[in-house]
Amino acid sequence: MFKLKSPRQQEQILDLAMRQIEKLLKEMQNDGKDLSRLKLKKFQKTHHIDCKCKLCEVAKTKNDPRLRGLSEDGFKVYVNGDKKSSQ
Repeated sequence: MFKLKSPRQQEQILDLAMRQIEKLLKEMQNDGKDLSRLKLKKFQKTHHIDCKCKLCEVAKTKNDPRLRGLSEDGFKVYVNGDKKSSQ
């Protein structure tokens, strides 16, 4: 992620993200989903195991898959067994 110049900008971006998430959850509720058992889980998807980028090469030499480059970073919303991804 890029570096932000001020805490005010960080707060504005976080506020925008919260409003978008709230809008999605309201839409799910309007569609009849029961949000009483809502769960949010963070997830990260790394590069493929055969990737040859610099980060993946370092991870391979140190034998630590957690050091591989990220291709996705986000969270998932689980509602009563239903899954909806959001990033």
